[in-house]
Amino acid sequence: MQVDLPDVFTAAQALAAGLSRNQLRGNRYRPVCRGVYTTGNPSDLMVRAKAALLVAGPETLLGGVTVLCMCGVWLPQKLLDDTRIHVVLPVGRRGPEMAFIKAVRSPVSLQPIWLGDVLGVHPAQAWLQVATQLSEIDLTVAADSLMRRKSTLATRGEIETELARRWGTRGVALARRALEKARAGVESPMETRLRLALVAAGLDCPVVDFPFQPLPRGKEYRLDMAYPAQRLAVEYDGGVHADAVRMRDDRTRRRLLEDAGWRIITATAADLPGFESVIASVRRALSSSRPK
Repeated sequence: MQVDLPDVFTAAQALAAGLSRNQLRGNRYRPVCRGVYTTGNPSDLMVRAKAALLVAGPETLLGGVTVLCMCGVWLPQKLLDDTRIHVVLPVGRRGPEMAFIKAVRSPVSLQPIWLGDVLGVHPAQAWLQVATQLSEIDLTVAADSLMRRKSTLATRGEIETELARRWGTRGVALARRALEKARAGVESPMETRLRLALVAAGLDCPVVDFPFQPLPRGKEYRLDMAYPAQRLAVEYDGGVHADAVRMRDDRTRRRLLEDAGWRIITATAADLPGFESVIASVRRALSSSRPK
């Protein structure tokens, strides 16, 4: 017998569609949690998220760590290890008593977003929800990840709006300090950490995602970080190149920068954890360079 059911469904939905309890216990359907089944993989994040929303009831949204993970926002390992599904309940509703669900009650501040075919709180609201679990540096890295140049998830204005609506809430002061240090246009967590290390060492904050067009009507390149007046670029090289074309492009960009009188200081994983030698190189370069 053919039944019309979604990929994640409750036992009540299955029985109403004509399935028997014996059929539910067969090989075709797998339990996700008490009273919820799937035709997919019960350990899949989206399957577990749909199950949590079914259990939690209408008007529930995904939130916190779950939303940030689904959006590809950088998070420290301690949060990635939290495999619970985080949901946001309407104010006044009690949360479901299930170990795989972490429920909080909060008003919706910004327009929820679609994550596939389920709804979650806006990434700016999800970011603030994890603020008390992160250090200021990690929260800044996560904010940069929200405001990344490609596939931006939240603007600074949206994050500031969320902070203003949560004035006085635990974690807001920390989040404000992190946002002050955050910059839009950053493409990797290590770029953020390098920038923060430079500033912590007493150097001026470099310009992030600086555009460089060496030739009239030529290709525009982007620099991770730059001190334009001194024609100094600072970049982090993760050592992973997608293809030979990208490598050739990087070499061409370096040559054109050097032809234009720029110096490029590159940091790698070998300079971790504190980037001390890179900071020293940048300091020397800045002190020996006059604005041009």
